Amino acid sequence: MTVIDDRVRHAARRIVSQCANVRVGEHVYIEGRLDATEYLELLAFECERLGATAFVAPRSDALVHRRLLELPPEQLETTSRVQLEAVRAADVVFVVKMEHGDPMLFADVPPERDAAATRARKPLFDLFFTGGRRWIGTDFPTPGQAAAFGLDYAAFSEMFWRSLDVDYAELQSKADALGAVLEGAHTVHIVSAKGSDVILGIAGRPFDKDVGVVGRETDLSNLPAGEVCLAPLEDQTEGTVVFDLAFMDGRRVEDLEVRFEAGRATLVGAAREFEFVQRVVAASGAGADVIGELGIGINPAVGEPCGYTLTDEKILGTVHLALGDNEMLGGANPSTLHWDMMVLGPTVKVDGRPILAEGKWQL
Repeated sequence: MTVIDDRVRHAARRIVSQCANVRVGEHVYIEGRLDATEYLELLAFECERLGATAFVAPRSDALVHRRLLELPPEQLETTSRVQLEAVRAADVVFVVKMEHGDPMLFADVPPERDAAATRARKPLFDLFFTGGRRWIGTDFPTPGQAAAFGLDYAAFSEMFWRSLDVDYAELQSKADALGAVLEGAHTVHIVSAKGSDVILGIAGRPFDKDVGVVGRETDLSNLPAGEVCLAPLEDQTEGTVVFDLAFMDGRRVEDLEVRFEAGRATLVGAAREFEFVQRVVAASGAGADVIGELGIGINPAVGEPCGYTLTDEKILGTVHLALGDNEMLGGANPSTLHWDMMVLGPTVKVDGRPILAEGKWQL
């Protein structure tokens, strides 16, 4: 059940007015999980309070799960024209479902069917990130999510709202310092205690500062915010990465070793869920094995990683790399997959200048 208290009301008001900067006369599209309907409607009301119009589109985990298991693949791959038109008409888009409300419910879904449904959403993603729309991707924490990550729900929920209610000026300061180093840089070198040693080419690539506010330096943000990210050059990543943690559809992947040659990934092994990773990448088709993103976390409020990618990737002193799609970051690799994977406690140098030393901020 959705729990709306003063902290949640404050967050909704801040998200609408400060993060999304919703204005009089704008049209807002809000989609999310059915279990978060009360929160979706709270966001909608805050938009209308500012003079905008809002359309709310909820969908239950149960329906999503049933579709994935029972519909034929060709139907799963079909994009809703009605939904496309609704998004096309929007000035601002909120997506409140960065994770399933009950991730473990989806553990029985074959990756091939999940990939088919993701292909249907690709035209929506393209609309989300183009046309000058401001996009906010966020979530509403649930007991099912906490259970999937092995956490106490109260502690998990507190971490989420604490990480969202961060000082955005502090995030901006860290992002600016990091951006000053990345501007005009050519390479990023990442090493870690578990064996990561990889060099990524980034020359000429733009970078995004996700500091919780859209419409200034970027038109998209994940909340909780707190990362600087970019699309590495698709053919200029060389070396090995051992990913400490990744998560998808109730599956927790640990110590995944990936070897990159000319930007393409070869999956070497993992301590947990290696076969699942292989199936996901294979099912996702062209471009799924290509380096897609480099992200550097700058949010000091998150705490320890737990498998919940939305907050894990924002942890100050961590990096994450993604396989697959990077078009929303200014890259040139279209894919139905975009899978963020964590490297904890890394040492990172940009053109030889340290920005992290075993996870400690150096700027």
